[in-house]
Amino acid sequence: MARVVEQARTITCAANDRLCEEDVTCNHIALVQRGMLRMQSHSLSGRRKITGLVVPGDSVGQIINGTRDTAIEAVIDTDLCLFESARFTQLIDQEPELRRALCHQAESWIHKARRLSWLLGACGPTDRLRVLLLLSRNIMPWQTLPKGGGMLTMLLPRQDIADLIATTQETVSRSLHQFQKDGLIDILNSRQFRLNDLDALAEGLEEFLES
Repeated sequence: MARVVEQARTITCAANDRLCEEDVTCNHIALVQRGMLRMQSHSLSGRRKITGLVVPGDSVGQIINGTRDTAIEAVIDTDLCLFESARFTQLIDQEPELRRALCHQAESWIHKARRLSWLLGACGPTDRLRVLLLLSRNIMPWQTLPKGGGMLTMLLPRQDIADLIATTQETVSRSLHQFQKDGLIDILNSRQFRLNDLDALAEGLEEFLES
Protein backbone atom coordinates (compact mmCIF):
# COMPACT_ATOMS: atom_id res chain seq x y z
CA MET A 1 0.00 0.00 0.00
CA ALA A 2 2.94 2.34 0.61
CA ARG A 3 3.95 1.97 -3.06
CA VAL A 4 0.38 2.60 -4.14
CA VAL A 5 -0.03 5.71 -1.98
CA GLU A 6 3.21 7.16 -3.37
CA GLN A 7 1.44 7.48 -6.72
CA ALA A 8 -1.53 9.38 -5.29
CA ARG A 9 -2.47 12.96 -4.62
CA THR A 10 -4.04 13.50 -1.19
CA ILE A 11 -7.11 15.73 -1.04
CA THR A 12 -9.76 16.59 1.53
CA CYS A 13 -13.43 16.95 0.66
CA ALA A 14 -15.51 19.03 3.07
CA ALA A 15 -18.95 17.78 4.07
CA ASN A 16 -21.35 17.90 1.07
CA ASP A 17 -18.56 18.56 -1.44
CA ARG A 18 -19.13 16.65 -4.68
CA LEU A 19 -16.34 14.39 -5.89
CA CYS A 20 -17.99 13.11 -9.06
CA GLU A 21 -21.10 14.21 -10.95
CA GLU A 22 -23.97 11.94 -11.95
CA ASP A 23 -23.93 10.73 -15.58
CA VAL A 24 -20.49 12.24 -16.19
CA THR A 25 -17.30 10.36 -17.01
CA CYS A 26 -15.11 10.08 -13.91
CA ASN A 27 -11.38 10.21 -14.70
CA HIS A 28 -10.07 9.47 -11.22
CA ILE A 29 -10.01 6.66 -8.69
CA ALA A 30 -10.09 7.59 -5.01
CA LEU A 31 -9.22 5.55 -1.93
CA VAL A 32 -10.95 6.74 1.24
CA GLN A 33 -8.55 7.25 4.15
CA ARG A 34 -10.86 8.99 6.63
CA GLY A 35 -14.49 10.08 6.63
CA MET A 36 -17.45 8.88 4.58
CA LEU A 37 -18.90 9.38 1.09
CA ARG A 38 -22.40 8.75 -0.23
CA MET A 39 -23.28 7.47 -3.71
CA GLN A 40 -26.54 8.92 -4.96
CA SER A 41 -28.77 9.25 -7.99
CA HIS A 42 -32.00 11.05 -8.80
CA SER A 43 -35.24 9.76 -10.25
CA LEU A 44 -36.99 11.47 -13.17
CA SER A 45 -39.21 13.21 -10.60
CA GLY A 46 -36.09 14.61 -8.90
CA ARG A 47 -36.19 12.45 -5.77
CA ARG A 48 -32.77 11.54 -4.44
CA LYS A 49 -31.81 7.95 -3.72
CA ILE A 50 -28.67 7.04 -1.77
CA THR A 51 -27.38 3.77 -3.21
CA GLY A 52 -24.39 3.18 -0.94
CA LEU A 53 -21.94 4.51 1.62
CA VAL A 54 -18.18 4.56 1.09
CA VAL A 55 -16.00 4.22 4.19
CA PRO A 56 -12.24 4.11 4.94
CA GLY A 57 -10.56 1.35 2.98
CA ASP A 58 -13.05 1.54 0.09
CA SER A 59 -12.28 2.84 -3.38
CA VAL A 60 -14.58 4.82 -5.65
CA GLY A 61 -14.33 5.96 -9.22
CA GLN A 62 -14.20 4.32 -12.59
CA ILE A 63 -11.58 2.08 -14.15
CA ILE A 64 -13.58 1.16 -17.28
CA ASN A 65 -14.28 4.03 -19.68
CA GLY A 66 -17.80 5.40 -19.76
CA THR A 67 -20.16 7.36 -17.58
CA ARG A 68 -21.37 6.38 -14.13
CA ASP A 69 -24.98 6.66 -13.05
CA THR A 70 -24.28 7.93 -9.53
CA ALA A 71 -22.88 11.12 -8.06
CA ILE A 72 -20.42 10.90 -5.15
CA GLU A 73 -20.47 13.39 -2.28
CA ALA A 74 -18.84 13.69 1.13
CA VAL A 75 -21.10 13.01 4.11
CA ILE A 76 -18.51 14.45 6.52
CA ASP A 77 -15.01 15.86 5.99
CA THR A 78 -13.22 13.11 4.08
CA ASP A 79 -9.54 12.49 3.22
CA LEU A 80 -8.86 10.75 -0.08
CA CYS A 81 -5.92 9.41 -2.06
CA LEU A 82 -6.68 10.41 -5.65
CA PHE A 83 -5.29 8.60 -8.72
CA GLU A 84 -5.56 9.21 -12.43
CA SER A 85 -7.53 6.27 -13.86
CA ALA A 86 -4.77 5.30 -16.30
CA ARG A 87 -2.13 5.27 -13.55
CA PHE A 88 -4.36 3.27 -11.24
CA THR A 89 -4.90 0.68 -13.99
CA GLN A 90 -1.11 0.32 -14.22
CA LEU A 91 -0.88 -0.15 -10.47
CA ILE A 92 -3.48 -2.92 -10.62
CA ASP A 93 -1.26 -4.72 -13.16
CA GLN A 94 1.84 -4.25 -10.98
CA GLU A 95 0.47 -4.93 -7.48
CA PRO A 96 -1.14 -8.35 -6.81
CA GLU A 97 -2.24 -7.29 -3.31
CA LEU A 98 -4.13 -4.34 -4.79
CA ARG A 99 -5.88 -6.65 -7.27
CA ARG A 100 -6.91 -8.99 -4.48
CA ALA A 101 -8.17 -6.09 -2.35
CA LEU A 102 -10.26 -4.72 -5.24
CA CYS A 103 -11.74 -8.16 -5.96
CA HIS A 104 -12.65 -8.51 -2.27
CA GLN A 105 -14.22 -5.06 -2.31
CA ALA A 106 -16.21 -5.85 -5.46
CA GLU A 107 -17.66 -8.92 -3.74
CA SER A 108 -18.51 -6.77 -0.71
CA TRP A 109 -20.26 -4.13 -2.87
CA ILE A 110 -22.36 -6.82 -4.56
CA HIS A 111 -23.36 -8.23 -1.18
CA LYS A 112 -24.27 -4.77 0.16
CA ALA A 113 -26.28 -3.88 -2.97
CA ARG A 114 -28.22 -7.15 -2.77
CA ARG A 115 -28.91 -6.67 0.93
CA LEU A 116 -30.14 -3.10 0.39
CA SER A 117 -32.41 -4.16 -2.49
CA TRP A 118 -33.76 -7.06 -0.44
CA LEU A 119 -34.28 -4.85 2.60
CA LEU A 120 -36.14 -2.17 0.62
CA GLY A 121 -38.37 -4.75 -1.02
CA ALA A 122 -39.10 -6.95 1.98
CA CYS A 123 -39.36 -4.56 4.94
CA GLY A 124 -41.26 -1.48 5.94
CA PRO A 125 -39.55 1.80 6.89
CA THR A 126 -39.44 1.02 10.63
CA ASP A 127 -37.65 -2.30 10.12
CA ARG A 128 -35.27 -0.71 7.62
CA LEU A 129 -34.35 1.86 10.26
CA ARG A 130 -33.72 -0.88 12.83
CA VAL A 131 -31.35 -2.61 10.42
CA LEU A 132 -29.55 0.66 9.65
CA LEU A 133 -28.99 1.40 13.34
CA LEU A 134 -27.53 -2.05 13.92
CA LEU A 135 -25.33 -2.11 10.81
CA SER A 136 -24.05 1.41 11.53
CA ARG A 137 -22.08 -0.03 14.45
CA ASN A 138 -19.63 -1.43 11.87
CA ILE A 139 -18.90 1.83 10.03
CA MET A 140 -19.64 4.64 12.49
CA PRO A 141 -18.35 5.54 15.96
CA TRP A 142 -19.60 2.87 18.39
CA GLN A 143 -18.82 2.35 22.06
CA THR A 144 -19.95 -0.83 23.82
CA LEU A 145 -21.32 -0.21 27.31
CA PRO A 146 -20.47 -2.48 30.29
CA LYS A 147 -24.12 -3.24 31.08
CA GLY A 148 -25.00 -4.08 27.48
CA GLY A 149 -25.87 -2.14 24.38
CA GLY A 150 -23.74 0.80 23.36
CA MET A 151 -23.44 4.39 22.17
CA LEU A 152 -23.80 5.06 18.44
CA THR A 153 -22.80 8.32 16.77
CA MET A 154 -24.86 8.55 13.58
CA LEU A 155 -22.80 10.33 10.92
CA LEU A 156 -25.72 10.59 8.50
CA PRO A 157 -28.11 13.55 8.80
CA ARG A 158 -31.81 12.72 8.90
CA GLN A 159 -32.36 13.42 5.21
CA ASP A 160 -29.57 11.01 4.27
CA ILE A 161 -31.08 8.34 6.50
CA ALA A 162 -34.46 8.85 4.83
CA ASP A 163 -33.02 8.73 1.31
CA LEU A 164 -30.97 5.62 2.10
CA ILE A 165 -33.93 3.60 3.42
CA ALA A 166 -36.46 5.11 0.97
CA THR A 167 -38.71 6.96 3.37
CA THR A 168 -39.23 10.48 4.74
CA GLN A 169 -37.56 12.47 7.52
CA GLU A 170 -40.90 12.54 9.36
CA THR A 171 -41.11 8.74 9.33
CA VAL A 172 -37.52 8.46 10.56
CA SER A 173 -38.22 10.86 13.43
CA ARG A 174 -41.48 9.10 14.35
CA SER A 175 -39.82 5.70 14.33
CA LEU A 176 -36.90 6.83 16.48
CA HIS A 177 -39.23 8.27 19.11
CA GLN A 178 -41.28 5.06 19.07
CA PHE A 179 -38.08 3.04 19.60
CA GLN A 180 -37.32 5.28 22.58
CA LYS A 181 -40.85 4.85 23.95
CA ASP A 182 -40.43 1.06 23.64
CA GLY A 183 -37.12 1.19 25.52
CA LEU A 184 -35.03 0.02 22.56
CA ILE A 185 -32.96 3.22 22.35
CA ASP A 186 -32.39 6.54 24.06
CA ILE A 187 -32.10 9.64 21.87
CA LEU A 188 -29.33 11.74 23.40
CA ASN A 189 -29.27 14.33 20.60
CA SER A 190 -29.84 14.43 16.85
CA ARG A 191 -26.73 12.34 16.15
CA GLN A 192 -26.16 10.22 19.28
CA PHE A 193 -28.21 7.22 20.35
CA ARG A 194 -27.85 4.71 23.13
CA LEU A 195 -28.94 1.32 21.79
CA ASN A 196 -30.28 -0.40 24.89
CA ASP A 197 -31.45 -3.78 23.62
CA LEU A 198 -29.61 -5.08 20.55
CA ASP A 199 -31.45 -8.40 20.53
CA ALA A 200 -34.84 -6.69 20.55
CA LEU A 201 -33.76 -4.32 17.76
CA ALA A 202 -32.61 -7.29 15.68
CA GLU A 203 -35.64 -9.51 16.36
CA GLY A 204 -37.02 -10.91 13.11
CA LEU A 205 -34.35 -9.16 11.02
CA GLU A 206 -31.35 -11.44 11.59
CA GLU A 207 -31.11 -12.43 7.93
CA PHE A 208 -30.48 -8.80 6.94
CA LEU A 209 -27.71 -8.41 9.53
CA GLU A 210 -25.50 -11.30 8.43
CA SER A 211 -22.08 -10.17 7.23
